[in-house]
Amino acid sequence: MKAVHFGAGNIGRGFIGQILHQNGFEICFVDTNADLIQQLNQDGGYSIEIIDEAATTDFVDQVTALNSLSETEKVLKTIETADILTTSVGANNLVKIAPILAKGLKKRFDQKRSINILANENIINASDNLKATVYALLSAEEAAIFEQFAYFVNTAIDRQSLGKRVDGKAVAVVEPYYEWVINRRQLDPATSFDLTHVVLIDEMQPYIERKLYIVNAAHAAVAYLGALQGYETIQTAIQNEEILKLVNQFLAENLEYFVQEYHFSRKDLTAFIEKTLRRHGNQKLSDAIVRVGGSPIRKLGPNDRLVAPVVKLSARGLPHQAGMEVIAAGYHYRNVGDPEAEKLKKLIAEEGLEATIKQISKLTGELLEGVIAAYESQI
Repeated sequence: MKAVHFGAGNIGRGFIGQILHQNGFEICFVDTNADLIQQLNQDGGYSIEIIDEAATTDFVDQVTALNSLSETEKVLKTIETADILTTSVGANNLVKIAPILAKGLKKRFDQKRSINILANENIINASDNLKATVYALLSAEEAAIFEQFAYFVNTAIDRQSLGKRVDGKAVAVVEPYYEWVINRRQLDPATSFDLTHVVLIDEMQPYIERKLYIVNAAHAAVAYLGALQGYETIQTAIQNEEILKLVNQFLAENLEYFVQEYHFSRKDLTAFIEKTLRRHGNQKLSDAIVRVGGSPIRKLGPNDRLVAPVVKLSARGLPHQAGMEVIAAGYHYRNVGDPEAEKLKKLIAEEGLEATIKQISKLTGELLEGVIAAYESQI
């Protein structure tokens, strides 16, 4: 069986690629990093380091790689013949891969061959997002054909995947824990294989929101609160008692949303939060705040990890003070190497804080006032 995976970064290699390999797939990575593509083709695979007590290593073989910029025709051919298509390119880059994906699928569907397409990005319903982006490039007639053969399957992914260089080669460094949740209902009924090492469920929303509002939210909260105090890594910031206390309060608030909305067990969620914070604080990892805090405008959006749970809590009349403080810390985030952080700084300087929050987070009333108050108290 053959898998085509867009994105040969740390998540692509250290998580999705490893699971596909464990399911017996040969993997063709599609990327634009020429050095990494050369490495994968030269070695026929890549190494993964797992940060566990045994310092486990894994080598994923039966791997090839193609450059989507210079080897377009080869990419299109692999799309035609693949058994599954997956992505981990970053939410903002789905629009970049949509044209080549649409073109390859058109050729494939001329042969009336269906396929599952799984976008694994840190946004809610990433595959729906990818589908809309691809369909925007199609005529009405082409879209009707895609409806017959293209199965866009939503997922939720969870694994810390970093990277380092060893002897000049890129190595993925991952934690032992992982979770790849897949919407069983969206899979092609004619799928000829059964995926293992994944969680197949019928209702994605609770799991997607749990990942976004607990795991991703905690990560971003530590990053923005840590940046305020000058820390450089998540692992050092989370050791600060004040930061850890506020993040715990933030997650405890979010927990109540899940109890009310989805009837999650409070005991189970509390344990999940404790495990999440232990993972983020793993001292064997060194995760830069500039990486986790990157793209602050997206992360401060109304449907993303920080603002969305606070809005939901407010609508239910539940406590959300810690959440407003975390959002405020996000508006303080500065990084001259991050275009979104620079844009955020410029917006606040030129438009003012209130107008910037209204524009980015769409907050009004009590929530707007609360975030402004928290922002000013953090100066």
